[in-house]
Amino acid sequence: MKIFPFVATLSTACSLLLLSSPARAASQSPSFLQQGSVGWSVSVLQQELQDLGYNPGPSRGYFNAQTTFALEEFQSQAHLQVDGILGPLTHRALIRALKRHYDDIQAPLGQTDLTYGDYGPGVVTLQGDLSQLGYNPGPADGVFNRQTGQAVMAFQSHEGLVVDEIVGPKTYQALCQALGYSSGSNASGPVAPTPVSSPSSQVSSSPWVLGYYTQYTQTSTSSQNSLAQHLHTISAIAPLWYTYRANGELIKHGYHRAWVRAYAREHHIALYPVVTNAYGNDRILTNQTLRQQIVNQLAVMAREDGYQGYNIDFEGLNYWDEGPLTAFVKALSEKLTPLGKTVTIAVIPRTAQDPYNRAYNYQALAPYVSKIVLMTYDYHDIGSAPGPVAPINWVNQAIQYAIARVNPEKIVLGLAVYGYNWASNGQTVEIHANQARSLAAQYGVPIKWNPLSDEPDFTYQSQGITHTVYFENGYSDAFKLQLVKKYHLGGVAIWRLGDEDPHLWTVLSRMGFSH
Repeated sequence: MKIFPFVATLSTACSLLLLSSPARAASQSPSFLQQGSVGWSVSVLQQELQDLGYNPGPSRGYFNAQTTFALEEFQSQAHLQVDGILGPLTHRALIRALKRHYDDIQAPLGQTDLTYGDYGPGVVTLQGDLSQLGYNPGPADGVFNRQTGQAVMAFQSHEGLVVDEIVGPKTYQALCQALGYSSGSNASGPVAPTPVSSPSSQVSSSPWVLGYYTQYTQTSTSSQNSLAQHLHTISAIAPLWYTYRANGELIKHGYHRAWVRAYAREHHIALYPVVTNAYGNDRILTNQTLRQQIVNQLAVMAREDGYQGYNIDFEGLNYWDEGPLTAFVKALSEKLTPLGKTVTIAVIPRTAQDPYNRAYNYQALAPYVSKIVLMTYDYHDIGSAPGPVAPINWVNQAIQYAIARVNPEKIVLGLAVYGYNWASNGQTVEIHANQARSLAAQYGVPIKWNPLSDEPDFTYQSQGITHTVYFENGYSDAFKLQLVKKYHLGGVAIWRLGDEDPHLWTVLSRMGFSH
């Protein structure tokens, strides 16, 4: 959970932010800040000065010369010693000025309406909650300014509320539900889950929700736990189980496959094991004997193990593999269709401007597959320069390319639930939303919202190394879900179950993706 240095401990607040030191209200002074200081406290100071009409520069958490000049200007007008240093006297003067310029509201969040121009601890909590949900209200300085108002209106729009920039009872309740807390509690724990009926008793008209299921060790349970907790939303799973080497040898992955099969059958979850090509080989496609051998083997396993079909994920292919890939999918479909089973295929997305990934001929594949999963992620990846993982413009272009060639109901949009932490020394690692929030809190840096990519990011320094983090969370994935609705796509595919931001399930439910 993200830590905000100026958040007061409020008994009725939606979120109880745990601090490593005693909680501090917005009216309490930070330690001395001066030119060269860095961190979240500097971001808050810069936002306070900006709210008072000064120009400290962007609220990026670095106390530079421009921030010094703005603070000196404030000190001069407040008849203080002009030294460009934020100490207790200057900080108290800032608070007095904010109270004069804005409506001083001391009630905790939820006990009174909050709107533009309000100031106080309730606004600090509001800003913290909105940031935690992935919105961008700006540094938590306690002033309900235009940026906070824009975040409130974005939240209201996303939740289907009246967009009025006022945090009243309905908006407050929606915030609490989004955070997983009861609006009438002291936020000491999450709301007890509402029991859901068995999937077998529900008639689903909602979009397809496919979850990629992994188990890399015998004891790993993240995908299993996620599946068990979200049976009311997940339509199908695609376990990473099968890989074919260039000689046609089948390699089996994962653990407890029999248990997963039984669990999926018991809970009426469709099962589409993933089939991959080892090391990107295409021999299993170009060699007709191997191709037919593999098709026959897959058909037998599907019948014996009760699969609903397969998710074919052949990557690393060249443009000349277009024909062999289509021939493989056609042959497999012809084997599975009489058994009442179907083929789905995961494809590296194409756009009108993209000359690559030509092995995936959507129009040629469409007659033989029930779903085409667009792997709309890794626009920037572990081997690239830092950047957004799934920028919304690129995702939109990939969808438009696909639906111009295939019935939109066959298209399934891939959702990334991860990101990357790029280090300036070349060491890049995958990261998930909760890990990203913890890192930002640990290093005292704000998570920024990039309106061009609709994805959060932040930068921090550690041992002289610059780290740049881009990641997906429930809010960024909500923008992709809106595209699914807009273009009437067949559903979404989550890569991977167990790695996701918990808020994603709330977003899926509220946007009609639950059974």
